[in-house]
Amino acid sequence: MISSGSNKDLYSEPFLKKIEMIKTQFKRGNADIALNQLKAFNEAELMPAEKALRRNLIGVIYFGRENYEQAIFNFNQALTSSKEDENLTGQISLNLASSYYRLNMSEEAFKVLKDAPFRSLGPNEIVKFHVLRYRLANELGNEDIAIESLVWTLSEKEKISDLRIDSNYELLLNKFRQLDQGQKYRLLEKYENEKFFVIGYLSYLEAEKIYYSGEKDDAKDLIGWIDDNFAQYPEIKTLVTNFTYRVENYARLDPLTIGVVLPLSGDRNDYGNRALRGIDAALRKYQKSNPDLPPFKIIVRDSKGSGVVGAHHIKELVEKHYVSAVIGGLFSNEAMKEFEVAKKSGVFFISLSQIYMDKEDKDHLLLEVPGSIESQIDQLLSSDIVKKFGPRAAVVYPNSKRGKAYVNEFWRKSNLMKFPVVGLYNYDKKPANFSDPIKNLLGLKFPRTRSEEFKLLEEIHSLEGNRSTRRVQTLPPQIDFDWVFIPAFPLEAVQIIPTFTYYDAFQIPIVGGPSWRSRRLKKESYKFKNIYFVGDDVQEVSESFSESFKKNYGSSLKLIELRTYDSMGIALNLLSRQTYQSRDELDMAIRGLGEIKGQTGSWKLKDGIWLKSLASLHFKNGKINEVELEAQTVKGTEEETPQDS
Repeated sequence: MISSGSNKDLYSEPFLKKIEMIKTQFKRGNADIALNQLKAFNEAELMPAEKALRRNLIGVIYFGRENYEQAIFNFNQALTSSKEDENLTGQISLNLASSYYRLNMSEEAFKVLKDAPFRSLGPNEIVKFHVLRYRLANELGNEDIAIESLVWTLSEKEKISDLRIDSNYELLLNKFRQLDQGQKYRLLEKYENEKFFVIGYLSYLEAEKIYYSGEKDDAKDLIGWIDDNFAQYPEIKTLVTNFTYRVENYARLDPLTIGVVLPLSGDRNDYGNRALRGIDAALRKYQKSNPDLPPFKIIVRDSKGSGVVGAHHIKELVEKHYVSAVIGGLFSNEAMKEFEVAKKSGVFFISLSQIYMDKEDKDHLLLEVPGSIESQIDQLLSSDIVKKFGPRAAVVYPNSKRGKAYVNEFWRKSNLMKFPVVGLYNYDKKPANFSDPIKNLLGLKFPRTRSEEFKLLEEIHSLEGNRSTRRVQTLPPQIDFDWVFIPAFPLEAVQIIPTFTYYDAFQIPIVGGPSWRSRRLKKESYKFKNIYFVGDDVQEVSESFSESFKKNYGSSLKLIELRTYDSMGIALNLLSRQTYQSRDELDMAIRGLGEIKGQTGSWKLKDGIWLKSLASLHFKNGKINEVELEAQTVKGTEEETPQDS
């Protein structure tokens, strides 16, 4: 029962006063009184819009009683006299279509909404209108209306982060990509006057795509159109500015120069120096295997453990040395700042740690060697994993930028796949209190809501007397999920995992990320059961290579060295394919790659970003094995990564 708006000339004051009194009765739960009062009106004395409003309210009451046939009759009657009030007509149309939809009469519902007026409705009602309109159009195969309604459902979003957590955005993006070039342009131009953020962002994504497909003039025209129509949105303005800056100033490229940015001084210098050994080993192997090819030039810079310093060095490497690729980001706090500059510069960035950004902020010029968050969630929600663990998942995550990046991607992907997320619970790392989120998850945080069950349990145990040594400390857990994902570091994981057994939640599959391949968890794994994680599908390193590495560098080949060895090998293999004359050529070559293979796994380009093929692993008897029956121990990589520390 929404207010009819400000069309006072369509309604008399006495009528509006009576309607407000009737609405008050309805809100108090007196639906019968409200219905009788509505029926008591003498319809012959009412103006057209008043007749429509009265019939609409009668229909609403019948709808609430699930008497959809009577509701449909009254809504249809209301439409015969509502034309003067467009807002009311939109409301009635939505109500009528909803009634048809409840009776599974999709075609009738779609006919009502197809051309119904909706622009005068409030923002929330417009979204409801188009959610139903999209559902019906999609069901009946009307793609034009389906896309139009998806645009309107997202019309109030004004940030990329708000878009990406809405499942309707993924649906719109998939449908938009299936259109031909002409259809895309017509769709974008259709909303030129609306100035929706989602249209500006779709336009930018299309401009990037056609630029790198070779249609540079068309892309520049589209970028200009975006700048003219959507510059009021700071995020779109930044995207356009960065794109223009990159195109105009960073065409020059030295295909035989690679930049490396690592923490070579400060508290983390030991990690940086170890990373250099892996890079040096890859370079030596390449030169030995390709003696006739021109040598690569490697320029190394010290980030001093600071993302700001590292970002400054990347800018210098691009502007002064025209590097074709940069290897860096040994730690995530450095990686994010370094990638931001690399992306603006249009340089290929090979990150040695994860980038905690939204999927939409990444692109094909980023390769995350450990496997991105998107790669992990893609593996976690694969059909094989869901089949093994079950369809209902819960997530317990750290209250940090990293934790939120995980949960956002998990939520986005699960919504897209219609995958039920039973619960999302976060914990604060300082002070470390891990019991509260687990108690929440298990339904033990607020015992008053289960007071009857608690009293019954107490009585049962009191009757058992001395026959039972069990003490009634807590209620039994409520487990309405099949497995739980915990993107925690190993130090946190070894404190969180025992909490489940403490609260009598046994045999629950607990799943983590790649950092769980660590000595700390391996050491504790004898105490735990059902501990799984997704991680590198690392091929067994040959003994000869491991021995050669130890002989040359005086230390064992471990995960840091292996990842940097992998990153330099990937860069060298890519850049030696051909002689690239510009960044555009290299960019298009990277886009054209179907797969990138390395020692620690392989990556495939999916939805514009590189996803790493990860393995599903678990701890068994202190060893790391494949989830499948055939166990395969990974050799030479059982070590804490920089992210663990």
